[in-house]
Amino acid sequence: MRQLLFILLLSLVSLQGYNQIMSLQQCIDSAVQNNYNVQIAGYELMQATEKVAEARANLLPKINTAFDYRYYTNLPYQLLPAAIFGGTADTYKQAQFGVPHNINANVQLNYPLYNPVLQANIKTIETAEEVVSLQKIKSQEDIALEVSTIYYNAQILISQQSFIDSNIVNSKKLMAVMDLLYQQKMAKGTDVEKINLQLSQLLTQKETVQNQYYQVINILKFLIGKLPDDTISIESNPGKNEYQLLPDNPLTEIKLAEKQIRFLQTENKSILKSKLPVINLNGFYGTTGFAQTGPNDFLKFFPLSYAGVQVIMPLYTGNATKHKIKGKEIEIEKATVKAEMLKAKNNVDKLNNIYQLSNAQKNLNSIQQQIDFAQTIYKKTLLQQKEGVASLTDVLLADNAVREAQQNYIAALIALRRAELEQQKLTGNLLIK
Repeated sequence: MRQLLFILLLSLVSLQGYNQIMSLQQCIDSAVQNNYNVQIAGYELMQATEKVAEARANLLPKINTAFDYRYYTNLPYQLLPAAIFGGTADTYKQAQFGVPHNINANVQLNYPLYNPVLQANIKTIETAEEVVSLQKIKSQEDIALEVSTIYYNAQILISQQSFIDSNIVNSKKLMAVMDLLYQQKMAKGTDVEKINLQLSQLLTQKETVQNQYYQVINILKFLIGKLPDDTISIESNPGKNEYQLLPDNPLTEIKLAEKQIRFLQTENKSILKSKLPVINLNGFYGTTGFAQTGPNDFLKFFPLSYAGVQVIMPLYTGNATKHKIKGKEIEIEKATVKAEMLKAKNNVDKLNNIYQLSNAQKNLNSIQQQIDFAQTIYKKTLLQQKEGVASLTDVLLADNAVREAQQNYIAALIALRRAELEQQKLTGNLLIK
């Protein structure tokens, strides 16, 4: 008995977790952690970080070791002036030098004492890392906006289904009244068929809305990183239908545009510094072995080492550097204009959004009153129909007025939610809890 109770308790706990009701903020948090696009952006940021470390490593000394063994089946030839051996001037005598076995083992050191291009490239790659970091935040904001849109769509479908359920209840009540009147010979058969048709249409609408809801929930599960078999529920309450103006925060899109300008400026500095000399410290230590096999075989090693400084100075590049600099300056000017355009557009969009919010709020409040009036008229018309004062056509017209007001309410609610999300986007509040 205790085992059975324990199993039932475990089943109840797992069922409660399985049918978890998730708030909008919980869905956004889950998406920011688990969404595929956000994960990809995270990997891109890690790659950018590794590129910065790689660029910095280029300023460290490089030490290489090499081993080389050669066996000459034919020794290399050299041409010597014949005059050395008392021969004719301007003639040469071939001679073979060396031994068949050659062994080389050495260690080489290369250290950049001064390399302005490498140093400028580090600044460029660090700026690129900052750009990728902002792109990750932008991907989080994009997924937050998408999740919010889907979540609100699901809530609106729930509201729409609630209206349909209410209309079905009213139609069934009207159907019962019409059946009674028909049995009493006070209503026509066509009147009953009209109510049946209306009820059938409502049932079809309910099934359509339910299917749309399931599809939206499946999309929501994908966005927040849930498995297709997971069952989640959302809060059915659409929330407050009164908007509030949000504080302005720096937009990630504008910060990205400004950081892109900074990135282009660092690239331009790298090109400018390519005109400067590069100074490298070089070092070499090794040994060379010579060997011969045969009657007079031997193996002898001779050391070789040196240390030096190498200076590389570009003298003429065919004006390629000049044109690169000019092209990069044009690109910087274009990026600057783009950033200014984004700022100006954002200011205009915020002004327009205030009007959209205000208009959507007024429409929603007005339509809510229209629903109340339409429902009151419907109830009165239904009573009048029972008393024989109003006809079935009057009842159906009053019912259609209620439905039309409900549909207008749904449309106004959608407009308000869209304006609210647009405000969050324009003021940089998509990720702010």
